[in-house]
Amino acid sequence: MRIMLGNKIKELRKRDRRTQDDLATALGITNQAVSRWEANKAYPDMEMIPAIANYFHVSIDELFGYNNDRESTLSRYIEKANRLLEPGVTPDKKQLKRHEQFLREALSEFPNEWHLQERLAMILSMIASNDKRKKNETAALKEAAKLYEQAYQNCDDIHMKELIHSSLIGVLGRLRDYQKIEEIALQSSSLSSCRELVRTVMIHDSKYDRYVSEALLSLLHQLADLLDMNFEHFATANNPDIYLSLAMLYKSTFGDGNYGWFNSDICLLYLNAARICNRNKDYKQTSDCFGKAYEHGTSFMEAAKEPIKRPTNAGVSDAVELPSRFVYISESLFKQYIGLFSEDVISKLRSNPKYAAIL
Repeated sequence: MRIMLGNKIKELRKRDRRTQDDLATALGITNQAVSRWEANKAYPDMEMIPAIANYFHVSIDELFGYNNDRESTLSRYIEKANRLLEPGVTPDKKQLKRHEQFLREALSEFPNEWHLQERLAMILSMIASNDKRKKNETAALKEAAKLYEQAYQNCDDIHMKELIHSSLIGVLGRLRDYQKIEEIALQSSSLSSCRELVRTVMIHDSKYDRYVSEALLSLLHQLADLLDMNFEHFATANNPDIYLSLAMLYKSTFGDGNYGWFNSDICLLYLNAARICNRNKDYKQTSDCFGKAYEHGTSFMEAAKEPIKRPTNAGVSDAVELPSRFVYISESLFKQYIGLFSEDVISKLRSNPKYAAIL
Protein backbone atom coordinates (compact mmCIF):
# COMPACT_ATOMS: atom_id res chain seq x y z
CA MET A 1 0.00 0.00 0.00
CA ARG A 2 2.87 2.35 0.79
CA ILE A 3 4.22 2.02 -2.75
CA MET A 4 0.83 2.78 -4.24
CA LEU A 5 0.32 5.80 -2.00
CA GLY A 6 3.75 7.28 -2.71
CA ASN A 7 3.30 6.86 -6.44
CA LYS A 8 -0.23 8.28 -6.27
CA ILE A 9 0.87 11.41 -4.40
CA LYS A 10 3.57 12.01 -7.00
CA GLU A 11 1.12 11.39 -9.85
CA LEU A 12 -1.46 13.82 -8.42
CA ARG A 13 1.16 16.47 -7.70
CA LYS A 14 2.42 16.38 -11.28
CA ARG A 15 -1.15 16.32 -12.59
CA ASP A 16 -1.83 19.61 -10.82
CA ARG A 17 1.60 21.03 -11.72
CA ARG A 18 2.56 21.43 -8.07
CA THR A 19 6.04 21.14 -6.56
CA GLN A 20 7.01 19.18 -3.49
CA ASP A 21 7.46 22.54 -1.76
CA ASP A 22 3.87 23.51 -2.64
CA LEU A 23 2.47 20.35 -1.06
CA ALA A 24 4.75 20.62 1.97
CA THR A 25 3.73 24.23 2.61
CA ALA A 26 0.03 23.39 2.33
CA LEU A 27 0.36 20.53 4.82
CA GLY A 28 2.73 22.34 7.19
CA ILE A 29 5.57 19.83 6.82
CA THR A 30 9.02 19.81 5.24
CA ASN A 31 9.60 19.12 1.57
CA GLN A 32 12.01 16.37 2.67
CA ALA A 33 9.01 14.54 4.16
CA VAL A 34 7.15 14.74 0.85
CA SER A 35 10.26 13.53 -0.95
CA ARG A 36 10.47 10.49 1.35
CA TRP A 37 6.80 9.66 0.71
CA GLU A 38 7.23 9.78 -3.03
CA ALA A 39 10.40 7.69 -2.80
CA ASN A 40 8.40 5.15 -0.75
CA LYS A 41 10.81 5.52 2.16
CA ALA A 42 8.16 6.82 4.57
CA TYR A 43 4.40 6.86 5.03
CA PRO A 44 2.20 9.87 5.93
CA ASP A 45 0.59 9.84 9.37
CA MET A 46 -2.97 8.57 9.12
CA GLU A 47 -4.42 11.86 10.41
CA MET A 48 -2.76 13.62 7.45
CA ILE A 49 -4.45 11.41 4.80
CA PRO A 50 -7.70 13.48 4.63
CA ALA A 51 -5.69 16.69 4.23
CA ILE A 52 -3.69 15.20 1.36
CA ALA A 53 -6.86 13.97 -0.36
CA ASN A 54 -8.49 17.38 0.10
CA TYR A 55 -5.44 19.16 -1.31
CA PHE A 56 -5.69 17.18 -4.54
CA HIS A 57 -9.52 17.27 -4.62
CA VAL A 58 -9.74 13.48 -4.60
CA SER A 59 -11.39 10.98 -2.32
CA ILE A 60 -9.37 8.96 0.16
CA ASP A 61 -10.29 5.86 -1.84
CA GLU A 62 -8.74 7.34 -4.97
CA LEU A 63 -5.67 8.39 -3.01
CA PHE A 64 -5.17 4.72 -2.19
CA GLY A 65 -5.88 3.62 -5.73
CA TYR A 66 -9.52 2.60 -5.36
CA ASN A 67 -10.99 4.87 -8.02
CA ASN A 68 -13.57 2.78 -9.87
CA ASP A 69 -16.42 4.62 -8.20
CA ARG A 70 -14.76 7.94 -8.97
CA GLU A 71 -14.33 7.09 -12.64
CA SER A 72 -17.98 6.10 -12.80
CA THR A 73 -18.98 9.40 -11.19
CA LEU A 74 -16.85 11.35 -13.65
CA SER A 75 -18.43 9.53 -16.58
CA ARG A 76 -21.90 10.46 -15.33
CA TYR A 77 -20.86 14.09 -14.90
CA ILE A 78 -19.43 14.29 -18.42
CA GLU A 79 -22.50 12.63 -19.90
CA LYS A 80 -24.78 15.11 -18.12
CA ALA A 81 -22.56 18.06 -19.07
CA ASN A 82 -22.75 17.08 -22.74
CA ARG A 83 -26.55 17.03 -22.55
CA LEU A 84 -26.83 20.52 -21.05
CA LEU A 85 -26.68 22.34 -24.39
CA GLU A 86 -28.80 20.59 -26.97
CA PRO A 87 -28.63 21.93 -30.55
CA GLY A 88 -31.39 24.40 -31.29
CA VAL A 89 -32.39 24.79 -27.63
CA THR A 90 -31.48 28.05 -25.88
CA PRO A 91 -31.60 27.74 -22.07
CA ASP A 92 -33.25 30.58 -20.15
CA LYS A 93 -31.47 32.44 -17.35
CA LYS A 94 -32.67 30.06 -14.62
CA GLN A 95 -31.56 27.01 -16.58
CA LEU A 96 -28.16 28.58 -17.26
CA LYS A 97 -27.70 29.22 -13.54
CA ARG A 98 -28.60 25.62 -12.73
CA HIS A 99 -26.15 24.39 -15.36
CA GLU A 100 -23.47 26.68 -13.94
CA GLN A 101 -24.04 25.40 -10.40
CA PHE A 102 -23.85 21.75 -11.49
CA LEU A 103 -20.62 22.30 -13.43
CA ARG A 104 -18.99 24.24 -10.60
CA GLU A 105 -19.81 21.44 -8.17
CA ALA A 106 -18.50 18.83 -10.62
CA LEU A 107 -15.29 20.81 -11.14
CA SER A 108 -14.74 21.12 -7.38
CA GLU A 109 -14.50 17.32 -7.41
CA PHE A 110 -12.65 17.01 -10.74
CA PRO A 111 -10.76 20.34 -11.07
CA ASN A 112 -8.67 19.33 -14.10
CA GLU A 113 -11.32 17.63 -16.24
CA TRP A 114 -11.34 19.40 -19.59
CA HIS A 115 -14.85 18.29 -20.56
CA LEU A 116 -16.26 20.10 -17.54
CA GLN A 117 -14.02 23.14 -18.01
CA GLU A 118 -15.13 23.51 -21.63
CA ARG A 119 -18.83 23.17 -20.76
CA LEU A 120 -18.64 25.71 -17.92
CA ALA A 121 -16.79 28.14 -20.18
CA MET A 122 -19.56 27.82 -22.76
CA ILE A 123 -22.26 28.35 -20.11
CA LEU A 124 -20.49 31.43 -18.74
CA SER A 125 -20.18 32.81 -22.27
CA MET A 126 -23.94 32.42 -22.71
CA ILE A 127 -24.61 34.00 -19.30
CA ALA A 128 -22.44 36.95 -20.33
CA SER A 129 -24.57 37.42 -23.45
CA ASN A 130 -27.70 37.70 -21.28
CA ASP A 131 -26.23 40.04 -18.67
CA LYS A 132 -26.36 43.66 -19.81
CA ARG A 133 -24.34 44.85 -16.82
CA LYS A 134 -20.88 45.49 -18.26
CA LYS A 135 -19.01 44.53 -15.11
CA ASN A 136 -20.77 41.16 -14.79
CA GLU A 137 -20.44 40.44 -18.51
CA THR A 138 -16.70 41.11 -18.46
CA ALA A 139 -16.14 38.99 -15.35
CA ALA A 140 -18.01 36.04 -16.87
CA LEU A 141 -16.09 36.29 -20.15
CA LYS A 142 -12.73 36.51 -18.37
CA GLU A 143 -13.50 33.38 -16.38
CA ALA A 144 -14.69 31.66 -19.56
CA ALA A 145 -11.41 32.54 -21.31
CA LYS A 146 -9.41 31.15 -18.39
CA LEU A 147 -11.44 27.92 -18.42
CA TYR A 148 -10.99 27.52 -22.17
CA GLU A 149 -7.23 27.92 -21.74
CA GLN A 150 -7.20 25.28 -18.99
CA ALA A 151 -9.37 22.93 -21.05
CA TYR A 152 -7.05 23.38 -24.03
CA GLN A 153 -4.04 22.44 -21.91
CA ASN A 154 -5.75 19.42 -20.34
CA CYS A 155 -7.45 18.08 -23.48
CA ASP A 156 -5.85 15.09 -25.19
CA ASP A 157 -8.18 15.07 -28.21
CA ILE A 158 -6.62 16.96 -31.15
CA HIS A 159 -9.96 17.70 -32.81
CA MET A 160 -11.48 19.02 -29.58
CA LYS A 161 -8.38 21.12 -28.87
CA GLU A 162 -9.01 22.96 -32.14
CA LEU A 163 -12.65 23.59 -31.22
CA ILE A 164 -11.69 24.78 -27.72
CA HIS A 165 -9.04 27.06 -29.23
CA SER A 166 -11.60 28.53 -31.60
CA SER A 167 -14.00 29.16 -28.72
CA LEU A 168 -11.23 30.83 -26.72
CA ILE A 169 -10.47 33.20 -29.60
CA GLY A 170 -14.16 34.09 -29.86
CA VAL A 171 -14.31 35.00 -26.17
CA LEU A 172 -11.10 37.02 -26.42
CA GLY A 173 -12.67 38.91 -29.31
CA ARG A 174 -15.69 39.78 -27.17
CA LEU A 175 -13.30 40.96 -24.45
CA ARG A 176 -11.40 42.97 -27.05
CA ASP A 177 -8.20 41.39 -25.81
CA TYR A 178 -6.52 42.00 -29.13
CA GLN A 179 -3.02 41.61 -27.72
CA LYS A 180 -3.76 38.04 -26.68
CA ILE A 181 -5.38 37.31 -30.05
CA GLU A 182 -2.32 38.69 -31.82
CA GLU A 183 -0.08 36.44 -29.70
CA ILE A 184 -2.18 33.40 -30.65
CA ALA A 185 -2.09 34.42 -34.32
CA LEU A 186 1.70 34.73 -34.31
CA GLN A 187 2.00 31.22 -32.87
CA SER A 188 -0.34 29.75 -35.50
CA SER A 189 0.52 28.56 -38.99
CA SER A 190 -0.36 30.58 -42.06
CA LEU A 191 -3.24 29.51 -44.30
CA SER A 192 -0.80 28.25 -46.94
CA SER A 193 0.69 25.77 -44.48
CA CYS A 194 -2.47 24.66 -42.69
CA ARG A 195 -3.13 20.94 -42.32
CA GLU A 196 -5.82 20.77 -44.98
CA LEU A 197 -3.71 22.40 -47.72
CA VAL A 198 -0.46 20.66 -46.82
CA ARG A 199 -2.16 17.29 -47.32
CA THR A 200 -3.19 18.15 -50.88
CA VAL A 201 0.46 17.99 -51.94
CA MET A 202 0.36 14.19 -51.42
CA ILE A 203 -0.69 13.62 -55.04
CA HIS A 204 0.42 9.99 -55.25
CA ASP A 205 -0.90 8.97 -51.84
CA SER A 206 -3.97 6.75 -51.57
CA LYS A 207 -5.67 9.41 -49.40
CA TYR A 208 -5.12 12.23 -51.90
CA ASP A 209 -8.75 12.43 -53.10
CA ARG A 210 -9.96 12.48 -49.52
CA TYR A 211 -7.60 15.29 -48.52
CA VAL A 212 -8.47 17.46 -51.55
CA SER A 213 -12.18 17.04 -50.77
CA GLU A 214 -11.65 17.93 -47.12
CA ALA A 215 -9.55 20.98 -48.01
CA LEU A 216 -12.20 22.34 -50.37
CA LEU A 217 -15.02 21.86 -47.84
CA SER A 218 -12.98 23.35 -45.01
CA LEU A 219 -12.01 26.42 -47.04
CA LEU A 220 -15.60 26.95 -48.20
CA HIS A 221 -16.85 26.67 -44.64
CA GLN A 222 -14.24 29.06 -43.26
CA LEU A 223 -14.89 31.60 -46.01
CA ALA A 224 -18.63 31.50 -45.29
CA ASP A 225 -17.88 31.99 -41.60
CA LEU A 226 -15.58 34.94 -42.39
CA LEU A 227 -18.29 36.65 -44.45
CA ASP A 228 -20.91 36.06 -41.77
CA MET A 229 -18.80 37.18 -38.80
CA ASN A 230 -17.64 40.35 -40.55
CA PHE A 231 -20.85 41.42 -42.25
CA GLU A 232 -20.46 45.17 -41.68
CA HIS A 233 -17.03 45.12 -43.32
CA PHE A 234 -18.24 43.39 -46.48
CA ALA A 235 -21.56 45.25 -46.58
CA THR A 236 -19.95 48.70 -46.89
CA ALA A 237 -20.02 48.48 -50.69
CA ASN A 238 -23.77 47.72 -50.56
CA ASN A 239 -23.20 44.88 -52.99
CA PRO A 240 -24.67 41.44 -52.12
CA ASP A 241 -22.69 39.68 -54.88
CA ILE A 242 -19.90 38.45 -52.61
CA TYR A 243 -22.49 36.50 -50.58
CA LEU A 244 -24.45 35.34 -53.61
CA SER A 245 -21.30 34.28 -55.47
CA LEU A 246 -20.18 32.06 -52.60
CA ALA A 247 -23.67 30.57 -52.42
CA MET A 248 -23.34 29.70 -56.13
CA LEU A 249 -19.93 28.13 -55.48
CA TYR A 250 -21.58 25.92 -52.85
CA LYS A 251 -24.18 24.98 -55.48
CA SER A 252 -21.42 23.98 -57.90
CA THR A 253 -19.55 22.02 -55.23
CA PHE A 254 -22.65 20.16 -54.07
CA GLY A 255 -23.98 19.55 -57.58
CA ASP A 256 -26.54 16.99 -56.45
CA GLY A 257 -28.16 19.42 -53.99
CA ASN A 258 -27.36 17.23 -50.98
CA TYR A 259 -25.90 19.99 -48.77
CA GLY A 260 -26.61 18.38 -45.40
CA TRP A 261 -25.29 20.49 -42.53
CA PHE A 262 -23.68 22.88 -45.02
CA ASN A 263 -27.20 24.23 -45.56
CA SER A 264 -26.41 26.36 -42.49
CA ASP A 265 -23.62 28.20 -44.34
CA ILE A 266 -25.74 28.77 -47.43
CA CYS A 267 -28.71 29.96 -45.36
CA LEU A 268 -26.55 32.62 -43.69
CA LEU A 269 -25.10 33.72 -47.03
CA TYR A 270 -28.59 34.36 -48.39
CA LEU A 271 -29.73 36.06 -45.15
CA ASN A 272 -26.82 38.47 -45.29
CA ALA A 273 -27.41 39.11 -48.99
CA ALA A 274 -31.04 39.88 -48.08
CA ARG A 275 -29.87 42.44 -45.51
CA ILE A 276 -27.81 44.27 -48.12
CA CYS A 277 -30.64 44.18 -50.67
CA ASN A 278 -32.96 45.62 -48.04
CA ARG A 279 -30.52 48.47 -47.41
CA ASN A 280 -30.52 49.10 -51.16
CA LYS A 281 -34.35 49.16 -51.07
CA ASP A 282 -34.40 46.30 -53.57
CA TYR A 283 -37.29 44.67 -51.77
CA LYS A 284 -38.01 42.05 -54.43
CA GLN A 285 -34.48 40.65 -54.26
CA THR A 286 -34.63 40.91 -50.46
CA SER A 287 -37.67 38.63 -50.45
CA ASP A 288 -36.10 36.27 -52.99
CA CYS A 289 -32.90 35.93 -50.96
CA PHE A 290 -34.87 35.43 -47.76
CA GLY A 291 -36.91 32.70 -49.47
CA LYS A 292 -33.76 30.82 -50.47
CA ALA A 293 -32.35 31.28 -46.97
CA TYR A 294 -35.54 29.82 -45.50
CA GLU A 295 -35.35 26.77 -47.77
CA HIS A 296 -31.77 26.04 -46.80
CA GLY A 297 -32.48 26.78 -43.14
CA THR A 298 -35.33 24.31 -42.95
CA SER A 299 -33.20 21.75 -44.82
CA PHE A 300 -30.47 22.24 -42.23
CA MET A 301 -32.88 21.73 -39.32
CA GLU A 302 -33.93 18.43 -40.88
CA ALA A 303 -30.33 17.32 -41.56
CA ALA A 304 -29.21 18.30 -38.04
CA LYS A 305 -31.51 15.70 -36.49
CA GLU A 306 -28.73 13.23 -37.28
CA PRO A 307 -24.91 13.42 -37.08
CA ILE A 308 -23.26 15.18 -40.00
CA LYS A 309 -22.97 12.93 -43.06
CA ARG A 310 -20.41 12.84 -45.85
CA PRO A 311 -21.37 14.68 -49.07
CA THR A 312 -22.48 12.51 -51.96
CA ASN A 313 -21.49 14.67 -54.92
CA ALA A 314 -18.40 13.73 -56.95
CA GLY A 315 -15.41 15.88 -56.04
CA VAL A 316 -16.18 16.05 -52.32
CA SER A 317 -17.65 12.60 -51.60
CA ASP A 318 -14.24 11.30 -50.50
CA ALA A 319 -14.16 13.67 -47.50
CA VAL A 320 -14.14 11.92 -44.14
CA GLU A 321 -13.17 14.60 -41.64
CA LEU A 322 -15.79 17.36 -41.93
CA PRO A 323 -16.22 20.73 -40.20
CA SER A 324 -18.12 20.38 -36.94
CA ARG A 325 -18.92 23.97 -35.94
CA PHE A 326 -22.01 25.25 -37.71
CA VAL A 327 -24.44 27.99 -36.75
CA TYR A 328 -27.59 26.20 -35.63
CA ILE A 329 -30.42 27.61 -37.71
CA SER A 330 -33.73 27.99 -35.91
CA GLU A 331 -37.00 29.86 -36.27
CA SER A 332 -35.79 32.42 -33.74
CA LEU A 333 -32.83 33.23 -36.00
CA PHE A 334 -35.17 33.98 -38.90
CA LYS A 335 -37.25 36.23 -36.65
CA GLN A 336 -34.11 38.20 -35.75
CA TYR A 337 -33.28 38.81 -39.41
CA ILE A 338 -36.86 39.71 -40.30
CA GLY A 339 -36.67 42.42 -37.64
CA LEU A 340 -33.95 44.07 -39.76
CA PHE A 341 -36.16 44.36 -42.85
CA SER A 342 -38.41 47.19 -43.95
CA GLU A 343 -42.17 47.05 -43.49
CA ASP A 344 -42.60 46.56 -47.25
CA VAL A 345 -40.61 43.31 -47.09
CA ILE A 346 -42.23 42.14 -43.86
CA SER A 347 -45.68 42.76 -45.34
CA LYS A 348 -44.81 40.70 -48.41
CA LEU A 349 -43.46 37.86 -46.26
CA ARG A 350 -46.61 37.88 -44.13
CA SER A 351 -48.71 37.28 -47.22
CA ASN A 352 -46.89 34.01 -47.84
CA PRO A 353 -48.35 31.16 -45.73
CA LYS A 354 -45.07 29.22 -45.62
CA TYR A 355 -43.66 31.86 -43.26
CA ALA A 356 -46.59 31.63 -40.83
CA ALA A 357 -44.44 29.90 -38.20
CA ILE A 358 -41.99 32.79 -37.97
CA LEU A 359 -44.33 35.74 -38.44
